[in-house]
Amino acid sequence: MMSLRLPSQGVHSFIAYYSCPRPTINPLSMRRFLTLYHLRDAKLPNCPRSQFSKRFFHASRPSHAPKDPYQILGVSKDATSAEIKKVYFSLARKYHPDTNPDKNAQDKFVEIQEAYDILKDEKKRAAFDQYGAASQQPGFDPDAFARNPFASSFGSTFSQGGGQSDLFNQLFGALGGRGRGGHSAFTQNIRGADIEASVGVSFMESAKGTSRTIKVNPVVDCGACTGTGLKAGSQRSKCPTCNGSGTRTFVIDSGFQMASTCTACQGVGTVIPRGHHCRECDGIGKVRGRKSIKVDIPAGIEDGMTIRVPNAGDTPDHGKGPAGDLLVRVNVAASRVFRRQGSNIYHDARIPLHTALLGGKARVPTLDGEVDVRVPGSTQQGQEMVLKNHGIQPVFGGEKGDLFVTFTVQIPRSLTDRQREILQEYADDVEGRSTKKTTSSSADANDSTFSTNLNSTVPPHNDNGTTHFSSSASHEPGDNWLSRVRRKMRELMRT
Repeated sequence: MMSLRLPSQGVHSFIAYYSCPRPTINPLSMRRFLTLYHLRDAKLPNCPRSQFSKRFFHASRPSHAPKDPYQILGVSKDATSAEIKKVYFSLARKYHPDTNPDKNAQDKFVEIQEAYDILKDEKKRAAFDQYGAASQQPGFDPDAFARNPFASSFGSTFSQGGGQSDLFNQLFGALGGRGRGGHSAFTQNIRGADIEASVGVSFMESAKGTSRTIKVNPVVDCGACTGTGLKAGSQRSKCPTCNGSGTRTFVIDSGFQMASTCTACQGVGTVIPRGHHCRECDGIGKVRGRKSIKVDIPAGIEDGMTIRVPNAGDTPDHGKGPAGDLLVRVNVAASRVFRRQGSNIYHDARIPLHTALLGGKARVPTLDGEVDVRVPGSTQQGQEMVLKNHGIQPVFGGEKGDLFVTFTVQIPRSLTDRQREILQEYADDVEGRSTKKTTSSSADANDSTFSTNLNSTVPPHNDNGTTHFSSSASHEPGDNWLSRVRRKMRELMRT
């Protein structure tokens, strides 16, 4: 959601409006967010007019902002109170309006007096050293960043008697609020970064489940200094850049204050003195470790899925907090036997021509081993058979998939003379041609043997799971070409 942005000219009127005791005002209503332009003609009962002229935020231009009191008095920042007092009395006598006729003497005297008022007060001087000229602006609250912006509801900020520091903290405190201890709020609960790794498994391992041991190099606390970055017997000192607050405050246009994390101490408020760094980690407090982590890969996992191992990643770079996670990407190798689509798997089974025509049995691989399936007669090329519950169990639960078997009919590349003769008779019968007689003796012998076999009675038998029935050799009106071809193929296979 886009944050509310107000023109600098209307900020003080915005605050004055909500500081006025009006119990019926709903601070969450956008209609109540009035600026200076709306308040120009607005009439608000029970609210004194002088209330609008009160400036809760200093809205002067940077050229009118307070000057550096050290420069005004001409003293250094490490000057003692006695030195500052001595310089002040000297300048006050010089620029006092009663003794100096210069028309600018009075302004200079007031400037000197304001500078001395800051430096003679230890709290004001410390605030100026830490926050700069912003600390001397009207309504400045050095504890504004120490309050929790989420401690109360938004509307309670505008309750009767609420100060401008509460309003500032509510509107801008979430950008970089600090705890009263001087530490960054987000550095105390920061979480370490995640690390990534990959592992490869076979198709059968992905279907059945397996485990892998992965070697990673996460960021861990230094063992020599236990993460402090200090050598034995040393202590951290207050950060001189932010004076231990962990923040740096800047004054932007119209006198608004913006805070950012101190880059010198990373928001901690303390630094390691020179020469007191841990030699193992060079004062960082973190090193690259080596770990071997066992990762359980569940059954049914698919290619490209990621397994999350909690708290096996990097520790936070600064402060204390939980470690990140280890993200393991699983790469499943392709199978030469199966194809997978969801929880179903697919297999192409090859069967010979005679099994496709006459029926029989075929051996089919499954995830649990090979099984024999019955192939019906007259099976066509590409015909499917479904084996229920022989697929993969989904990794996220659900019903087990199926195994789809697609039959591929194998055509023989070469035929014997007998096989060719039988198939030729089959072709002639299909096309309505009469069978040609051969004149050679060898052909007559074959015809005689063939006729003898046809005149014999074929006993019933079971071949490849298919039951066959006996028939006579004479071509009775009820015989058809398919029956004759089947008989001849059976005789051929028995020989």
